Amino acid sequence: MDSRKTLVVTETFRQILLELHEAKEKASLLYDDDGLTRADDFIQEYKADGDNSYILLENGQKILINRVIAVNGTFLSQYSEC
Repeated sequence: MDSRKTLVVTETFRQILLELHEAKEKASLLYDDDGLTRADDFIQEYKADGDNSYILLENGQKILINRVIAVNGTFLSQYSEC
């Protein structure tokens, strides 16, 4: 069985994404865009707005934070095992 590093069930990626944005570090993302989608870029903008919170990547992609499944190898708990 394959296992992955996961968030605690009550955690979200908001803090991790904000820290990556502030540190100007690259984010490797897996998110749900009517199917699993990958993105790998620097976060240009972080907008906290409840359920509409999003990040804007340097390539222009806007990703809702509540659709993010994994950041830099850390997954939501629902995706902890293959």
